[in-house]
Amino acid sequence: MRDLAKNRIIKFMRDNGGYFGIIGAISMALSALISFFFNCSVNPNFNIVSYAVSDLVSGPMISSIIYSVGLIIASFCQIPTYISLINYFTIKENYPFLFKITALSSFLAIISHNILSLVPSERNVLLLFLTHDIAAGIHYVTGTISLILIGRIELLDIKISKILMIISFTTGVLYGIVWIRYLLSLIVGIEELFMYYLFQWFALVGVILWSLSHGIFLLKAKKRDQCV
Repeated sequence: MRDLAKNRIIKFMRDNGGYFGIIGAISMALSALISFFFNCSVNPNFNIVSYAVSDLVSGPMISSIIYSVGLIIASFCQIPTYISLINYFTIKENYPFLFKITALSSFLAIISHNILSLVPSERNVLLLFLTHDIAAGIHYVTGTISLILIGRIELLDIKISKILMIISFTTGVLYGIVWIRYLLSLIVGIEELFMYYLFQWFALVGVILWSLSHGIFLLKAKKRDQCV
């Protein structure tokens, strides 16, 4: 009975990943926009060059709540979206190692993003601050690997629109710039603030577009398969 319920849950997520992708994209976009405007209302100097994405929770309490809830919804929506997308690919048997690495990196990216969304970047509480930063680091590194590998699979799979491949590669590169830029600031001492936060915002826009475009694709694919 327990296995049956588990299989039903997996089937539900796999069959409805497109809806979750769209919901996640809308949730992330709306919460970020609303929180951004709330922050600007109390701090006219708030901008995407001088402030990090995580600073969206540092504004008014309502701003923090809106962004945190939106991020939590979006992060958990990633689970069925990834399950549905990976299940849709038709070349699993031809590239088993590629799919294993993609699945592993995607899983780590999702879990770290869930932790990232649940634990605020509270500089006054060391444990919270470290947990948030470590989760962010893991998310950006594994997210880079996951997105680029998904783009590679989409390039190989003739059934997948190459527009999706471009979005995956571009977002993966943006993710890579974020953590490589941070790593250079630690090793070489390059000023972290210079253009660093801007790339975080670009990466946020990229992942929203990725979730939206892949959600729409999965819905169209589901509809097309039902008509066959």
